[in-house]
Amino acid sequence: MNDQAGKTSFPKDEYQTYLIERGYAGQLTKATMQKGEFPPPMKFLFHTLLTCVSNKTTAFDEIPLKIQYLGYAIIAKTDFNYS
Repeated sequence: MNDQAGKTSFPKDEYQTYLIERGYAGQLTKATMQKGEFPPPMKFLFHTLLTCVSNKTTAFDEIPLKIQYLGYAIIAKTDFNYS
């Protein structure tokens, strides 16, 4: 991960379209996506990210925006500044 040179956010249309192409089937009315709306491989990726790098202690079915960005960056092989 190239943390310092990476982006800190992505255009909403860019990452949401990419995640929809990867199987997201939920509503996109809020910034938070639901982990259960992804197919199993993507669900596992986001579950792993939530468990390993998120400070969340509840609601592991919801994927906050920063974790969405991180997941998108990993899948799209794009640099992302997570810190």
